[in-house]
Amino acid sequence: MRCMVTYDTHHGSARRLAQIIADRLGCLCVDVDTPFQAEDAGAYDNLILVFGFRGPYTAQLTKLFIGNMKGKLNYKNLIVVGEGLFSEKEFPGVAEGIRQMAEPYTFNTFFMKGQLRVDTLTPEEQALLGKFSELTGMQITDMGKFKEEDAQEIAGKIHDLLSTLPVPEDPDAGVTRWICTVCGYVHTGDDPPEKCPLCGQPSTVFKKME
Repeated sequence: MRCMVTYDTHHGSARRLAQIIADRLGCLCVDVDTPFQAEDAGAYDNLILVFGFRGPYTAQLTKLFIGNMKGKLNYKNLIVVGEGLFSEKEFPGVAEGIRQMAEPYTFNTFFMKGQLRVDTLTPEEQALLGKFSELTGMQITDMGKFKEEDAQEIAGKIHDLLSTLPVPEDPDAGVTRWICTVCGYVHTGDDPPEKCPLCGQPSTVFKKME
């Protein structure tokens, strides 16, 4: 089945995890912060969403990506992969929120304990970390580097899982879609619109989605 991996990252470790998964699956790996680089997500049966999970305000770009895909994910197998530190207990709640947003065909989750390199944090993040230590009495120190063997293990599990998942039935199979190359608006129909209803560009900026 056709797969695509996306990632939302702050310091790069989620990107590394996503690329390892994509390499294992032999599929495309894209940053959800690159507008419409993932414009052909509708062409894939399986979406693997990877994000760095640091707390309740993370994975926002992934959630925005899902919001833009609203209505298109109910015929896709969705796999959510969180990479984080102290948030393993909270991760199921965030994952469930994503599942409710997406309403996918099937839904699976994976969690990988991430790295903490204090010297790589921004001053704002270090201040938040200091406040956390003050409130909890926990002294936060470096927790080591990215563990590639853990990422490879998750990639292998996802590879094996995909062989068991059903092929989703696309209710819009056979429907022609056109995407505005300027703003990313998607139009359904035999021909592109005379002009884009979002950005006002002429039909010539639309391209047919495969």
